[in-house]
Amino acid sequence: MNKLLKIYNFSNFKIKKGQGVFLFDDKNKKYLDFSAGIAVNTLGYNHPLIKKVLKEQLKTGILHLSGSQLHKYKILLSSLLSNLTNKGNIYFCNSGTESVEAALKFSKLWGNINNNKSEIISMQRGFHGRTYGSLSVGSNKYYKTGVGRILSNIKFCQFNNSEHLSKLIHPKKTLAIIIEFIQGDGGIYVCNKDFAKTIKKICKKYNILLIADEIQSGMGRTGKLFSYEHFGIKPDIITLAKSLGGGYPVAATIVNNKVSKSIKLGKHGSTFGGGMMQTRLAYNILKFINKKIFLKDVTKKGIYFYNKLNLLKNKYPNIIKEIRGSGLMLAIEFKKNYKAKKITNLFLKNGLIITAVGNNSVRITPPLIIKKNEIDLGIKKIKSVLDYYNK
Repeated sequence: MNKLLKIYNFSNFKIKKGQGVFLFDDKNKKYLDFSAGIAVNTLGYNHPLIKKVLKEQLKTGILHLSGSQLHKYKILLSSLLSNLTNKGNIYFCNSGTESVEAALKFSKLWGNINNNKSEIISMQRGFHGRTYGSLSVGSNKYYKTGVGRILSNIKFCQFNNSEHLSKLIHPKKTLAIIIEFIQGDGGIYVCNKDFAKTIKKICKKYNILLIADEIQSGMGRTGKLFSYEHFGIKPDIITLAKSLGGGYPVAATIVNNKVSKSIKLGKHGSTFGGGMMQTRLAYNILKFINKKIFLKDVTKKGIYFYNKLNLLKNKYPNIIKEIRGSGLMLAIEFKKNYKAKKITNLFLKNGLIITAVGNNSVRITPPLIIKKNEIDLGIKKIKSVLDYYNK
């Protein structure tokens, strides 16, 4: 009997195994996965690197060590992440929402010794998690309904609206701006360069912290290791999770030296953060992804995929409203009378897993190892559903 809490629209089939970019259910039906566990399984399923690392770690006999216990991979991963980002210090935890909670808390600690700054500006359509702090900086009202009081001093800016952002800034009160440079749950909306330039300028002028949420867009998904790199920005705080562990729960909050100085011993912690298994996996996955040839390949496949989707848009203008995205982080927005949940159910029947976002959009985040012929297969499956509607 299924006694799971009904907080998801559970699938009507049970996954049994995976290989590459495909999943198989208990009846051996094959599904092409354009979701990757919501942008987590970046190297797909049964990848030789992950299998190798898991086997090597099991030989040590260690699954868990406390947060205060040092080991080789905690040090290696923290050093690599620091060198590849803002040269800051790393806090390890388990999930994206925990990473954001830490980012908000660290920001507040810094604000308390910097003129008691306390206001945080987030973005409309932004999503940063479902625990209280991260929920507070997310704009989806449904997620907040019925949960009582959440964090105050939060303002929401229209995404890509520099004028609106300027109006929300208080020179003495604004503590931080938190942003997904490519909005995931909001429907894959990409920050424009003018807006990014405005954010950079404002943060520097008023000594405002910039928190980049790279939980979904990070780890090579956009063709850069992190999406903020597309905009010539260096955030003060960076949040990571999802594909960092390639399927194993691990997250990180990267805090630059300016902010690190305000975080004292014992102010934060995590029982499972920075364990040997997860950091060993993350370190090896990060090294695997952070290669020019790999990231260039993601860019090429992203452009190929985007162009293929736009061909569908041109063929079915009465069904598809817009194609959006960057790299292998894409969205199809349908016209208002085409509901995403119904469409994704039709995709499932056709052996394709895609995530519904909002009422009329679907999000495409396949494993980064996907091949062009597998993209073509997915396009064929999408087309067959569009043909069904176009009869």
